[in-house]
Amino acid sequence: MKPDNAPDWLRPARAEFARLQPGAEQDAALLGRLAHLQQARQARLRTVDAAGPRWLRRLAWGGGALGSAAAMLLSAMLLLDPPGAGSAQAAQASDRAGSGFIRLVSEPEFRAALSRERSAAVWLQPAELPRERLALLGLPFDATRAEETVRAELMLHPSGQVLAVRFLP
Repeated sequence: MKPDNAPDWLRPARAEFARLQPGAEQDAALLGRLAHLQQARQARLRTVDAAGPRWLRRLAWGGGALGSAAAMLLSAMLLLDPPGAGSAQAAQASDRAGSGFIRLVSEPEFRAALSRERSAAVWLQPAELPRERLALLGLPFDATRAEETVRAELMLHPSGQVLAVRFLP
């Protein structure tokens, strides 16, 4: 339907719409203002982008340095023996020198556990055992002091197996 062929009842609305519609000079002024605002916004973003990566780079370097330090510390901790651990050679030498350890496994199993190459370290773990354990090991036991504990050191294989025990004064 052409505008000229509009029904009579639409002509007043068409005239009102034409009166409210902005002219070409208003459109040009609005487009110019929008272009100016867009340029100002882009200029602000360029200054923020220039300053932003600086603090972001500092954060990235700091985070990377912190992560590297943590990885090195963790690696060093994994390479070290646990606190109180002694090497198998030291345990064998002290066993020959009368260290006071009572083997809880058979002799071949004890030697095999100490002679494995990678797991050659044994752990010495302090412990407090019930006094009644003395009787189970064939040691003298006083039944009147059964509720007391005895200080001891356990020789542990890294797998967790208890190899020997030594009672401390």
